[in-house]
Amino acid sequence: MKNPAWNAAFFLLTLATSSDVLATAERDTASASDISFSNTVTLLSDYIYRGQSQTWGKPALQYAVEMAHTSGMYGGLFVSTVSNQWVPGAHVETDWYAGYRDNLPGAMSGIAYDLNLLYVYYPGGNFNKTGFVPRLQSSTPNATELSIALTHHWLTVKTGAVLTDFYGWNTNNSPLNGGFAGDPSAGVTGNTRGSWFLEANTNWDLGSDWSVNGQIGQETIRHSQNLDWRYYKIGASKKMGNWTASLAYSASSQPAAFRNFVGLTNNGSTYSPMRPRIVATLSNSF
Repeated sequence: MKNPAWNAAFFLLTLATSSDVLATAERDTASASDISFSNTVTLLSDYIYRGQSQTWGKPALQYAVEMAHTSGMYGGLFVSTVSNQWVPGAHVETDWYAGYRDNLPGAMSGIAYDLNLLYVYYPGGNFNKTGFVPRLQSSTPNATELSIALTHHWLTVKTGAVLTDFYGWNTNNSPLNGGFAGDPSAGVTGNTRGSWFLEANTNWDLGSDWSVNGQIGQETIRHSQNLDWRYYKIGASKKMGNWTASLAYSASSQPAAFRNFVGLTNNGSTYSPMRPRIVATLSNSF
């Protein structure tokens, strides 16, 4: 190009295009750096959830992955083995969740909050797959739960409620006078949607990668009789690089309805899923 004006225009156009490309690359890099991933694989001697064994007292293997953004938004997936004696027709639990974490404003900035929406899905799970006669009506054990947690230093208080039936419980599969062999007077009397929980969790850092943790909570089943329970846990953990080992004592108020609970395959197996026990855990985060 011999014309200086054209040369100048071409140079400016090239510079502008290059600047746009560099700016886009910088934004993409910054955007990518705003997102973090965490993965955890865990082996447990028993999978206890709010005081109840989900694996019929047997070991569990779990995997969790979470994506978090610096804005406070996050989402993740948790997968665990479970027992079909406790969750009809299912051998795996998958928890899909999303939420938002941040600190309260102003003078309350020392308190962090976590708003979470959780969907629990059991592939193949359905109460019509139990071994009882007559056959139970179709009802999946899946559930959707909304919760909020507040954390200040070593204390976290959390509460939430299910937006669906409580894990498929209804007057057909969990009725009075027949739903719970341990206590004929116990059972569901209506729609369990809105069942709620309240719990407090503690975690004290002792230094040298040691910590002590505890939990106390209450699960309340809406429209039910003699099914509510309290649960407790206290334990200690030790970090060793990416590995964490822990030992905890878990117990509950253990309502009579859950004592010698008849396995849902109806093969003669009974178990008390809320009895006290020691749980050993080994996990690796990467």
